[in-house]
Amino acid sequence: MSVPMTMADLDFSAIIEKFELSEAFAPELEDEASRASDRFSEGRIDARNLELVTIDPPGSKDLDQAVRIEQGTETGDDGFTLYYAIADVGAFVAPGSPLDAEAKRRGETIYLPSGNIPLYPRVLTEQTASLVAGEDRPAVLWQIETDGTGLLTSARVRRAMVRVRARLDYPSLQARYDRAESLPEPIKHLPEFGTMRQQRARERGAIELHLPEQDLVRTPDGWQLRLEPRTQMDAWNSECSLATGIAAARIMFAGGAGLLRTLPAPSDAAKSQFRAAAKALGVRIIDGFPPGEILARLDLADPAALALNAAATKLLRGSGYLAFSSRPPQPEAWHAGVAGTYAHATAPIRRLGDRFVSEICLAFGGDWARLDDETTHLSGNLPADIAEALPELPGLLSRSGRIASDVENSCINLAEAVALQDCIGQVYDAGLLRDGDEQHDSEIFVYEPPVIAQCRGEVPAGQKVQVRLAEVDVDQRKVRFAYPVG
Repeated sequence: MSVPMTMADLDFSAIIEKFELSEAFAPELEDEASRASDRFSEGRIDARNLELVTIDPPGSKDLDQAVRIEQGTETGDDGFTLYYAIADVGAFVAPGSPLDAEAKRRGETIYLPSGNIPLYPRVLTEQTASLVAGEDRPAVLWQIETDGTGLLTSARVRRAMVRVRARLDYPSLQARYDRAESLPEPIKHLPEFGTMRQQRARERGAIELHLPEQDLVRTPDGWQLRLEPRTQMDAWNSECSLATGIAAARIMFAGGAGLLRTLPAPSDAAKSQFRAAAKALGVRIIDGFPPGEILARLDLADPAALALNAAATKLLRGSGYLAFSSRPPQPEAWHAGVAGTYAHATAPIRRLGDRFVSEICLAFGGDWARLDDETTHLSGNLPADIAEALPELPGLLSRSGRIASDVENSCINLAEAVALQDCIGQVYDAGLLRDGDEQHDSEIFVYEPPVIAQCRGEVPAGQKVQVRLAEVDVDQRKVRFAYPVG
């Protein structure tokens, strides 16, 4: 008889085996990665005098981005200049090479609580291509300008040599900001820039969900399920990445070839259902306010906010990728979450498509491009091997995205089942996330320990209720509750 798994010895090997994941690379691929050198060393600008910093979760080694924000622009306008250096993976991985073929098979880095399954060999992801502080590194350097309100006005992108000054992390920066201490000089304008960009996004009609994020954290006593709140620093830094993705999409759109992240605009029926859900939950609706603005104004401690954010997921369905070689119609190119055209552009160490987006933007965006006029035409010479690879990328990226999501969910589900295996019959505080239907039970969020699971019974929306743990199956990684508790 096997010994029951506990949170102290949580084992993810069955999940790794199920999804046929392998951290190891073939010896010839490791050798290719270790011998790789900068293919574009002759054409780089020297930007090592630019003081950049990286901002990542503690312990991260695959450092994709480095940032600097300055007040003012080259033209003297009252705005901001965002410098965003992106790891130049394309300098080390040539299209059509064995490393490129393996990256297409993997699609993206898969993250598990116990570690990751990298997209490329670690000699690239954590050393040669990673933007390690204090080391000269090749980068794709974005220079993006805004007006005084945070609206994007122009951008250019070039290959550069950079030298990151410091490696920073979100919790430490947030603590520093909360103590009213000054931020490091390269990001002293980050709060103002990030806040402005968030406001512009809401005005465009962008929709950002605020749902609980579960995380598995290793402690001295074993693994622990926690809610990891998103810090302001994380949100503000994300605005730098979003701005770059929007700039990349507009440059590719103007160039007539590219790879976009897409999400259809919500239907009128979906928006009506959202507003009806808000009214049913007692959330005040202000005429003319788009869903994103309504969500941004909610008190996240209120169970009604939890339920309405869950209801808003129906506004954001059908995400995908669009590869194009001639300018597509706007509806096909739209991303409803961003409320504009958008591309994944800032994580080439971790995502396959971002490397190709960098190469396409470099082909079109070496000179300044206006971003406030999406009808602009940009000329450039798209490398033939990049153009040939474009059609297959949407399918590859969608597949790897599904696998990454399934792996993450499987790990969390396993931890939930192990944590609750001896607690059947106990009562917990919870809130409704999604109503059930003929095929599925309701989905609830249990506050402590933080668990998302199915629940039998008609759970009322927008209220904190008590539910009873009715079923746990560790082997199937399933947990089920019941309402009411009697």
